[in-house]
This record gives sequence, structure tokens and C-alpha cells, in this order.
Amino acid sequence: MAVAWLIWPFVLSLTALSANSITETESLLNFKKSLTNTKSLDSWTIDSEPCGESNRWVGLLCNKNSVFGLQIEQMGLSGNIDVAPLEDLPSLRTISIMNNSFSGNIPEFNRLTALKSIYISGNRFSGNIPSDYFTTMVSLKKAWLSNNEFSGLIPISLATALPNLMELRLENNQFIGTIPNFTQTTLNDVDLSNNKLTGEIPRGLSKFEAKFFEGNSRLCGAKLATACPQPRNATASVTIDGTLKDANKSKYFLAFGTLGVLLLVVLISLAFRKKKKKRRRKKALRTSEQDSADDQQIQITVDESKSSSRHSKGSRSGELTNKSTVAAELVMVNKEKGVFGLTDLMKAAAHVLNNPGGGSSRPSSNGGVGSAYKAVLSNGITVVVKRVTVMNQVSVDVFDKEITNLGTLRHRNVLTPLAYHFRRDEKLLVFEFVPNLSLLHRLHGDHSEGLDWPSRLKIIQGVARGMWYLHRELGFLNLPHGNLKSSNIFLAEDGEPLVSEFGLQRLINADALSQSLVAYKSPEAERRGTLSAKSDVFSFGVVVLEILTGKFPSQYAGLDRAGGTNLVEWIGSAMEQGGWMDLLHPTVVNAAADDKIMEEEIENVLRIGVRCTGEDPDQRPNMTEVIDELTIEDSNDDFITIET
Repeated sequence: MAVAWLIWPFVLSLTALSANSITETESLLNFKKSLTNTKSLDSWTIDSEPCGESNRWVGLLCNKNSVFGLQIEQMGLSGNIDVAPLEDLPSLRTISIMNNSFSGNIPEFNRLTALKSIYISGNRFSGNIPSDYFTTMVSLKKAWLSNNEFSGLIPISLATALPNLMELRLENNQFIGTIPNFTQTTLNDVDLSNNKLTGEIPRGLSKFEAKFFEGNSRLCGAKLATACPQPRNATASVTIDGTLKDANKSKYFLAFGTLGVLLLVVLISLAFRKKKKKRRRKKALRTSEQDSADDQQIQITVDESKSSSRHSKGSRSGELTNKSTVAAELVMVNKEKGVFGLTDLMKAAAHVLNNPGGGSSRPSSNGGVGSAYKAVLSNGITVVVKRVTVMNQVSVDVFDKEITNLGTLRHRNVLTPLAYHFRRDEKLLVFEFVPNLSLLHRLHGDHSEGLDWPSRLKIIQGVARGMWYLHRELGFLNLPHGNLKSSNIFLAEDGEPLVSEFGLQRLINADALSQSLVAYKSPEAERRGTLSAKSDVFSFGVVVLEILTGKFPSQYAGLDRAGGTNLVEWIGSAMEQGGWMDLLHPTVVNAAADDKIMEEEIENVLRIGVRCTGEDPDQRPNMTEVIDELTIEDSNDDFITIET
């Protein structure tokens, strides 16, 4: 009996522990109760598994049947978020509730001390964030709080308590006061624009461009080309009645008054010059648009003596020429590779870029927005000039705005346009020439055997990163890319892929869209005529399957009348029957046979490709989820590892 009394408290404690231990299903359903307008979360039911193989709950990221990410974006959700149930998800590392309708003070996400990424942008959160809010979140690497209504000071704990902080997005809020001195060497993405910040930009953030601080009228410093006022001289005297006088007050008034007048004159002068330059540029563009097509037509002149060998060599030599004596303007939108003019292009030796191997028997994916030419300029710069003839219904102002915006994009996996030339009947888009072959050439030409599995995986991950970036920066477009296919992916010297020919949907003639953009080959576009960012995800999935199998996809066929294999149906059927390994490229099969870890890695990538090419666009992952699943190693790692 004495022994029984001794062990009774222990038995009670075990009973209590069992009673308090709840499943991930229960935790998530309790969390769901704190939300309103949850129709988009109808898949969250008590009789199903959150990370089930066949019916995974919408908005979850899973690893080994455990929830590591909550991604409920753009679902119209609102309510008073209860964070407590999420504390019972031990593997939770990332939360994204972006672009919903949540409001009020920032939720108590700081109770989740293991979080590595938090994305709450695009809601209506407001009020001050406590200065010590992030003190307990020492693992946090990415904090996106932009496009809300936060006010007060930027929490000092963001700068002092997060040693591994990589991304900080606070733009479009109402933060006031000075910017804390961020000293984290890991910080590579910062945006504090459009707030009410004051004072000098701290040294720790001086490496970031001025545009990330714009919209704060009282910020100053060399980065913004605005001098910060010097602290006033503290020398003062006290009169007999106790009032404080500044001994040099009149001098300072005079000095600052003079400085203010000079600054005003300089600003007015700069504004006038900018306006004049813009007016001159628009005038030149409109003149170019209205010129006679017979007088200004840009042509490729080909030596007829060499035309008979064009099929065997895959290119033709010639010159870009202009019949007019006065060359129209070439507008630079990205000057990182230097500045050049239309005259330089006209004088350059040009080569037509053709399909892999040059033979007509090989598949080609050149159909799209236009033909391409390689041009070597006299200053040594080599560029690719894409001649576009399916944009003649767009105005010069719209074209200029769209291409200029694309020229501002910067990402290691994105090939940004350098310049453009506008004419009514045709346009030229100029890109940096990438010496290595396109992915199309590497997969279906004579170089496919050189792509081992690590190289193929690197390409898939790089394309995913580039697409994630485009979907983030061009999220206002119905199709952020629109034309993702292997011929629009180029390989840099280090093997990193470069995604090109994106963001052009709004410029292409309506009657040419379906024949110009591969996104129009997604199931929802072909059947119902509907398009979205998930159509881009479908195109990405096709590229993944193309890389894994080495087969040319029939999804490209409608663009250039080439044949191909319906990879989506082919792979989907094989996955159901369990014979998918036999369909992969021999180098991929050999890698799986030699290494069990690689086999699991290959199967994971294949499943991602199959999910991306699903019939229902709502069931396809978005690009953030793709990134998360491609970079999983174990549950202790940061699952969102975007490099920008």
C-alpha cells in the first residue's frame, strides 16, 4: 500500500500529460476556429490527415508527415489569430498569411521561438510593435511585415536579437523615428521605403540601393544625396531671469537659410532637366513610332551565297541594317553591361540563332514572341537581339513603362532585358548573350550526356528561385512569366540557369497570345480560357519533367508545330503504376541506382513536377511551396532559402 501511494502522483502526471497531448490535426483545427471566412480551408477536417499522401490540407508545407510550414495566402481570411494552438506543432518553421484581411495588433507569433520565416505582408495590421517583440525569435531569418499599417518605432530587437537575419521587408507602413543600426552580415534584402522615418541611414544599411529608402521625406545621407543637418552648437548663456539664449543663433539662421535656398535652386534645376530629358525622349519615341515603315524598317541582310548551308550550320551570317540615314532611338533599361545605341547594332555582325544541331528533324521551341539574333558590337559586348512582331497594337508609352519595369529586376537566375527599340510594326528587345547553350540545346542536342543528376537538380532549383522572384516582383501581372520553357532558360558559366522572356503578356496582341506563350497550353487555359500564376507553375512542372526524362514535351508543340511526348500524361500514368523509374533519363537512373539518398531526392523532385502539372490549378503548389520542398534536408533547416 505504501508503494502504491508513492507511485500514485507519477501515474497522475502521466495521465495529465496524455490528456494535454494533442495531435497536429486538433492543433490546426483549433487555430482555424480563430479565423473567419475560412471556406478556402474546407479541406481541414477532423477525419483527414494534414499531411496525408492523397489529400494534403490546403496551405500546409509538410516534411516526413509533419507540418513545417503554414502558407495560407490570398484566401480572404480575417479574424483574431490565436497563436497558442500553433505551439503544439513542434516542426513548424515558417508562417505566411500574406495578402489576407487580418487587422489589429501584430499576433503573438513571437511565442513560436523556433520560427525561421514569418510573412505577414499585405494585411491591415496596425499599431506599435513592442521594441522587444523579436527578442525570443533568435532563429528568425526572414521577416516580411510590409504593406500594413504599423506605426511607432522600428523594433530595436530586429537589429539586436536576430543574428541570422537575411530579409527584412517593412515598406509601405507608417514607422517613424530613426532606423536602428543593423549590423548583421547575413542581411541581403532590405526595404524600408514609404514610411515616415527620419535621420541618417545607418552605416550597416549603406550597401543597399537608395530605392529601398525612398518615400521617407526626412531621411538623409550620402545614399540619398541629401545632406544631414549638423547638430547645433551647444554653447549657450543663461540670463539673469533664467532664460536660455543661443550665442550663435543668428549665424545659424543665416547659414541654414543660405543652404536652403541653394538646395532649392539645385532641386528645381534637376527637376527641370529631368522633365526636359523625359519630354525629349518621348518625342523621339513617338517620332520613331510614326516613321514610314519603308524608310525605317530594320532588316537582317544575309549573304545569299551562304544560304544553302544554313540548315547544316544552324546559323546565318549577316548584318543588322537600317535603310534610314537617321537611326531611331535605342532605349537602355539596364546599363550594367554598358551603354550602346541603335547605330552600334546596325553595324554589328549578326548570326541567326536556330534550333539545337540545326537540323529540321530535331525539336525546336523557338516559336514565341519572335526570332533571335546574336550581335557582336564594336566595343566587344555580345548581345542577343530578339525581333518581335506580335506587339504592334501597344502604344509607345505602355511599351516603355512595361519594359523599363522589367529592366529594374535583379536576380541571379533571371536574365533581365538591357534595351529596346520601338516601332509600330516591330520591336527589338536586347538581352545579354549567354555563351553557354540554352537548356533546350543541352537536353535535346548533342550535349545532353554531359548533364549529370547534380547539374540537373541545380538547374531545377535555380529555375524555381528565378520563378519565385518573378512571382514576387511581378505579382500584379496575371502571368508573371507566361512563357517558361527550356528554350527560354540559359545556363551561365557556373551552371546556374537564367530565366528569360518573362512579363510580356500585356504587350502581345490578343490574337497572338495563344500561339506566343506556352502558359496558354495549361489545362485550364485550353479548356476554359482562364489563366493565373498557377499556369506558370504548370509550365515549371513541364520543365521539371523534361529535365528528368530528357523527352521533348508536346506542350511546346502548338507554338512551333514540333512533335513531342505528352510528359504530363506519360509520367502521371507511370507514377500510378509504380514504374516511373524506367521513364527517366539514363543519367538520372544511374544516379538513383548508385545512391539511395539520390534516389529519394529524385523521387521527391519527380513528385513536385507531377504536382505542378496537376489538372486543378488550385491543387498545384505556388512557387514558394516549390522552393520549400526542393530545399528540404531535415526538419531543423530553414526551408525557405531564396537567394536574391
